[in-house]
Amino acid sequence: MVISEIFHSLQGEGMMTGRPAVFVRLGMCNLQCTFCDTTYTWKKGETDYSDETNERVMESISKILDEYPPTNLIVWTGGEPMMQQRNIVAAIDYLNQRFPERNLEHEVETNGTIAAEPEFDGRIDRYNCSPKTVMSGNKRYDVKLLHFEKTTYKYVVGNEHDCAEALCEIERQKLPRMRCLFMVLGTTAKEMQERGPIIAEICKKEGITLCLRLQCILWGAVRGV
Repeated sequence: MVISEIFHSLQGEGMMTGRPAVFVRLGMCNLQCTFCDTTYTWKKGETDYSDETNERVMESISKILDEYPPTNLIVWTGGEPMMQQRNIVAAIDYLNQRFPERNLEHEVETNGTIAAEPEFDGRIDRYNCSPKTVMSGNKRYDVKLLHFEKTTYKYVVGNEHDCAEALCEIERQKLPRMRCLFMVLGTTAKEMQERGPIIAEICKKEGITLCLRLQCILWGAVRGV
């Protein structure tokens, strides 16, 4: 499994914001977003990850779960974790067997470009999908995750133009607005405060959920949070 880092924190984005979780950040990504704040998972010259055996990865996760008994949420993030579905399946099976009393929940943070394989999908409780619009520097694409009952669609937006572009994509792909979020672009509390109010007004008008990046507000642009 290609791993960048494993740590315990609070979920800062999406519907589970504020909830304690173990984050498993995998290396490699199939997109190259201009605003990416985890370029060390994929960008040549900045990459900070290693090939680890599944056993070592599971030992690291298990150690954190032992240290934080109330935590039962595992967030598989990246990079793009959907590139490593088979390894994640093996890890989930091991963790569920080792901690049967914890009723572990597994959430995947993904860009939505890769479809979920059946055996993988059956083990995932929630997809925190962040489709990328052209403002990210990537070409327009169709989201491969359309399980509306367990998927939310989180668009990164920094201004009115970004919101308009995201709304066009939501309509084009027929995504339910009640499952969509506009996440304010930025890595600091100051950026959240400066850009948030305008985006909040658009969310109120369009029926979209506003998402502030809790980890950036609390700790800024640092790793391991």
